[in-house]
Amino acid sequence: MFGRFTMNEKNYSKVPVFENGLAQPVFPLTDGKTGEKYDPATSSIVRYCVYVETDYDVDGDGKRDLVKAVVQVPRSAVEGNYKAATLYEARPYAAGVQEDGYPHMKEVAEKEYHPVNFADLDKKVDAHVPQGCISAMDLSLKADPADWYYPDKGNNNSMVFENIDTFDYYLVRGFAVVLSAGFGSKGSDGFNYVGSDYERDAFKAIVEWLHGDRIGYADREGTVETKADWSNGKVAMTGRSYAGTMPFAVATTGVEGLETIVPIAGIADWYSQQNMQGAQRYWPKEMLNSFLAYFCSSRYNDETLTEKQREDMAAFHHEMSLQQIKGGFDYNPEFWGMGNYRLHADRIKCSALIVQGLNDENVSTKQYEMMYKSFQKAGKNVKAILHQGAHITPTMPKRYGILVDGKFYDDIINEWISHYLYGVENGAENRPAILVQMNYDQRKWETADSWETAYKMNLTCEEQGTTVIDTDWETAGVSAENFDDVMGVRSSNMAQRYVTDPFKEAVTLQGTTCVRLRAALKDGDAEADFNPVNSNDADTLTMKLGMHEMSGRMDDVKLTLLLCDVCDEEFDSIQSVDPQRNTIPVNVVKEGGIISGGEVPAWNEAEFATVHKKYRVITRAFADLCNPEAGYEPETAQNSIELKKGEYHDYHIYLNATRYTVEPGHSLALVITTEDPINCLIHKTYSVEIENASVTAEVPMTEAVENRVMTRK
Repeated sequence: MFGRFTMNEKNYSKVPVFENGLAQPVFPLTDGKTGEKYDPATSSIVRYCVYVETDYDVDGDGKRDLVKAVVQVPRSAVEGNYKAATLYEARPYAAGVQEDGYPHMKEVAEKEYHPVNFADLDKKVDAHVPQGCISAMDLSLKADPADWYYPDKGNNNSMVFENIDTFDYYLVRGFAVVLSAGFGSKGSDGFNYVGSDYERDAFKAIVEWLHGDRIGYADREGTVETKADWSNGKVAMTGRSYAGTMPFAVATTGVEGLETIVPIAGIADWYSQQNMQGAQRYWPKEMLNSFLAYFCSSRYNDETLTEKQREDMAAFHHEMSLQQIKGGFDYNPEFWGMGNYRLHADRIKCSALIVQGLNDENVSTKQYEMMYKSFQKAGKNVKAILHQGAHITPTMPKRYGILVDGKFYDDIINEWISHYLYGVENGAENRPAILVQMNYDQRKWETADSWETAYKMNLTCEEQGTTVIDTDWETAGVSAENFDDVMGVRSSNMAQRYVTDPFKEAVTLQGTTCVRLRAALKDGDAEADFNPVNSNDADTLTMKLGMHEMSGRMDDVKLTLLLCDVCDEEFDSIQSVDPQRNTIPVNVVKEGGIISGGEVPAWNEAEFATVHKKYRVITRAFADLCNPEAGYEPETAQNSIELKKGEYHDYHIYLNATRYTVEPGHSLALVITTEDPINCLIHKTYSVEIENASVTAEVPMTEAVENRVMTRK
């Protein structure tokens, strides 16, 4: 099936070619963004849409919901010269977004909707009955390019699917590429239901269609069947953020045909994405899952929808909000259980190569670690690539990328999926367990045999007495624009720094640091919910999260912890530069330096820009004083208490996972503060008393390191 082939200009292979363990760019490419100029009879890539039947009727119209997928396959595979493996991205943003998310949440906050019973989602509905069948080639000849490249009415007419060419690198190497935006997106039925089994199973259905186990249709009505007869039945899922979450979700179903996943900045547990140990952690205006559900609901722009259908969609998302508000910021298994994918690690059958930015404050590194541990628990092969970026893919759609240990990122993925999808014996499965980019030199990468380490460094405070911190932002001189800058360099009424002496030799942290302390509510008007203030202009419905009158409990009396690298002299470091901590600028070091091969344009090679400061936040965490039982596992944040002034409780707070090297002459500073203005939905007035001698930190290390004493500074 596979052979050696030397490609000359306009001279291509009809089957995949592998050299040095990599699929080679031996197939021609026709751009998917040609619009009306697209000619299906001559296109080198066969493109069409399929509507895969799911088991659910989420939108309640009495018919099983169909989910749209855009299929791209090298023509040679459709002509029968070989069976193609598939790279599949399940990305709810792909079909368009509702850019007006913030004003929309304000518009609907006080609106009343008809009741929605989520139990109705499990009602059995008869399957569609096919009345005919059409081949992939014949279907592609009838395809309308406006089905995969069109103006997004919800986002200022920007063009979608904007990711139609993201995976051209793989198309010219003989892989098929399938894209889907799932339930509630334009071209699909159903409603977007973030973090649910219904969402997961809709995306799983496409894997089943590719494997030959589920029916797909050529039309929205579900009358003419089409089979993926060009497919070898083997699928890899990849994508970033939401699209990096769905591969893990689908993997935990154990679906046949899913051989491997390459999740990038993916979510292992939706509760931990929005909250952390009982406290709110995500951006204030986006705390309700219904915000994200609406944002991804490009189906609103389907001109065939009736007003009732639109109203049903809005009512469904409103009910999502009400269900989430019931639990406040605590873990409610009825709401969050479906999105806690790690609970089903025992079902995983595939391998994983997980990619994560160590400076990602959108999807935290804890998500990577929980995902990694899930594959270990399942006994499946799992590897990780950890870079110093924020919420990015090492090669971005903006046509730039970073080198990964001197290699092109897509070449690494090529090697991985060539092994798992085409059976190429290239040793990809034996790559290092951990490959990590160094914080002190981004051109240096190191490997580790395991994420878990054998060593711990204990940090303790021997000072007696207590420290009181409050939530007075103004007196502390903090705002969303300077919070880290202030916290990193000085203590205040709002924060206490516990600092080690400078290290004489470089030491490396790897894993999750656990901080233990005893603390008590010092002051605050609990009867008035600590005088809540809407500090980030959130809508009134979102503001009900954590309100005692809604959840029936005291909630989100927050502690924020930062572990910082500090030095008397300024030093270079890679840090975000925006208040939301979402952007790390890059500098192009070589235009066209990342070669994609074939007819795919080259990408620019880039490096991360550095800043020059006396501190660098290594990792952080949020915790609610009302949840002293909360620990590392999300479900431990179910139980809350009513705080009483002066009544102490023991807390163990887990910082986000990281790998970081502290250089000689630098110190570690553990900063304990209250609210972080950036991640503060409800600004409250209270103070907290901490027993200084109770403050300890257990820091996982790559080598044996002497324990350290911290002093207040």
